[in-house]
Amino acid sequence: MKKITLFFIVMALVGMNAAAQALNASFGAQEAMVAYYEQGWDSQDQFNTWTYTATSSSTWKLGNLSKSFSTIDPSSSSSMILNYNSGQNEVATSPAIEILPGSQLEFYCYASGIYLVYGAWKLYAIVDGSSTLLIDQFLWAQDKGYDGPSWEKFTVDLSAYAGKQVQFSFVYQGDYGEDEAIDGFKVKQANTGDDAVINIKEGESVHFMDNSTGNITSWNWTFEGGNPSSSTEQNPVVTYDKAGSYTVSLTVGDGTTTSTVTREAYVNVEGEAPIAQVGLPQGAYLSPWVMMFVPTNVPLTFTDESTGNPSQWAWTFQGTDVLSSSEQNPTVTYLEPGNYGLKLEVTNDMGSNVFEVVNTAIQAGGEQEIWNIAPEENGDLSMIEMGWYGNYGGTNWLGMGEFAEHFDAPLADATISQVNVYFGKTTAASADYDIEMKIMAAGADGMPGEVLGTTSLKASELAYDPTTVNATEFVFDNPVSIKAGTEFFAVVGSFPNDNGDDIAILLVRRGEGEKCTAYHFVYDEDENYNYLETGTWYKNVDDPISLAVAPKLKYNVNTAISTISTNKQVTGVTYYNVAGVASVTPFDGINIVVTRYSDGSQTATKILR
Repeated sequence: MKKITLFFIVMALVGMNAAAQALNASFGAQEAMVAYYEQGWDSQDQFNTWTYTATSSSTWKLGNLSKSFSTIDPSSSSSMILNYNSGQNEVATSPAIEILPGSQLEFYCYASGIYLVYGAWKLYAIVDGSSTLLIDQFLWAQDKGYDGPSWEKFTVDLSAYAGKQVQFSFVYQGDYGEDEAIDGFKVKQANTGDDAVINIKEGESVHFMDNSTGNITSWNWTFEGGNPSSSTEQNPVVTYDKAGSYTVSLTVGDGTTTSTVTREAYVNVEGEAPIAQVGLPQGAYLSPWVMMFVPTNVPLTFTDESTGNPSQWAWTFQGTDVLSSSEQNPTVTYLEPGNYGLKLEVTNDMGSNVFEVVNTAIQAGGEQEIWNIAPEENGDLSMIEMGWYGNYGGTNWLGMGEFAEHFDAPLADATISQVNVYFGKTTAASADYDIEMKIMAAGADGMPGEVLGTTSLKASELAYDPTTVNATEFVFDNPVSIKAGTEFFAVVGSFPNDNGDDIAILLVRRGEGEKCTAYHFVYDEDENYNYLETGTWYKNVDDPISLAVAPKLKYNVNTAISTISTNKQVTGVTYYNVAGVASVTPFDGINIVVTRYSDGSQTATKILR
């Protein structure tokens, strides 16, 4: 009897242990939240749950602006809106809400952004009559570089308010500021239940958490629409770049058996309005004085670098053979030297945005300074001072002689008449020291090679004025020829390094792995640490920079004009001036003639009258 009892006890324990080790796949995510307070302003009753203080006839009310919130939430019928006016101090305040642990606030706002400096809202949290600023819309727009209009999602961590009764108050103040719309106001708490879903915006990431039980030795995740699309990590992080609802699946294993859980529509990614941005065409140069410098009569491909996944593109060009295009990355040719503007409007289901530059921003043909510093970096010009060892790009005691700035090959034959160098320090005790400037072709190893032209200045002739932009001009006796397709360097140095010498070129310093166009020549040393005449060129990849060194490049005139094919019927001719304005008949001055053919193609030529 005792043996039988002991047998059953042992078998029961084995069964209990097996049950304890049974696999059960389960997962969650840090971003899974459930709303416990919502305000959608979809009815007058909902609207009336808040209190409003009005100082203007244009105050908070129900309605819709040009882009309804239904593009975000299809069930939305209206929003809380405000139309701009003068002397506004319009307040909208929520009822008191008890904030639970792990909460965050979420809402959306629609506004243009152009005139927020004249009128914008601030969001406050009110606890026991005391107000704390959560968001200043104007400062937010400045930080983001926002101009809209588009629905923008705002989130606020409410951890500091856990357990407290909080009112939220939008205070709009200003004179003739912006029309505003606010919607989708929710207070949410982290949700670990099986009913949890994730709502994020395009480009945001989800931190998945494995909640499975059992003796797990393997994890196999699949993420529809995610990047990566699969993972074997226990707790992966996944980014979602495009709007949609996506399924997540997890299979766990213990080496013998597996368990799988799949959650459909677990990750819901909301789209956002695009932000238009134009990439520099390959072969175009940056310049201190224009946005870009390009040749004429050479095809250039403009690239769309907009964010927000646009689905439509509307390009407008001046002075090119294609005056408008709906392609994402159109190819155009500038037909006549001059200065032109450019416009790109990008659109998706969430809204649209425009990038536009005035008609002096793009220079085609002629002569212009070029460098490798983007317009947004102009305010970052500085120097690298290495303490006792001197300066990078100037006087130093590290055996660095010459410094070089690399330039991509021109797309057409060109000449360089001079190189302008922008110095930050020009103290020269060695006043008669000769500082050379050379144009050198890139060698097979990518380093400065053949010398194409040389000039020099005395150290005392270097220019610097702390109150204005003042270039030192290294002028060549004869323009230096650069053949199309030839990469080249502007090479300056060496610099004097006696007591009292302190010279440094201005430069832009970037982060690790970013664009670097600066090189330096380091002299070899003998056994007594004396510098020799030989040495080696190095690219400064450890500290990526571009020097404020700007060759003055001139494209050779190319007068070739496209010929009209004789095997296609002409169906229409339109005349344009260089500003892109159409005319039924030719007019005096420079004209662009766009000729359309029966096969749908077109050409553009320039004529003089």
